[in-house]
Amino acid sequence: MKSKKAIIYFIIFIVALLVGLWGFYRNQFSTEVRDIGVDANNELLRHFQEIYPQKEIVLCAYEDISNDDLKDLLIIYKKEKRKNAMVAIIDKSGKYAITEEVPAPLENQRIEFKNIDEEGLLEFIVSGSKEGRYGYAIFRLEDMKLLDLFGEGMEDCC
Repeated sequence: MKSKKAIIYFIIFIVALLVGLWGFYRNQFSTEVRDIGVDANNELLRHFQEIYPQKEIVLCAYEDISNDDLKDLLIIYKKEKRKNAMVAIIDKSGKYAITEEVPAPLENQRIEFKNIDEEGLLEFIVSGSKEGRYGYAIFRLEDMKLLDLFGEGMEDCC
């Protein structure tokens, strides 16, 4: 009887070990190329990567949020193990400025641009989830800050 239990525990141990090794292999040796929303040669993206080479980029969106006819770049990146952040890289005629970071969704991130008030600056909607809890926020760039105009549930998904 004890030997049957020992065999069952041994089999469970071997299966768990193989699953763990498979996961490690996938993370370490994966050649999967993810679509982050912009070309890898985007100069604003390269500028961010030069300053923060250790940050893993999750999603980007490229649009003129400063209303100066130059496209700017929104970047959602991994800040910590279970925390993401977002910044904007503002193109000031070839010189780049980076906003302060704001919290960003952990999973299922999406960025949409809308001119909600049909005036001046473009607003953008950031949505996503964390462990099944969904949220969104509407932002606008003001004084080099990502101003949260309105949102729901972002505290649960960031």
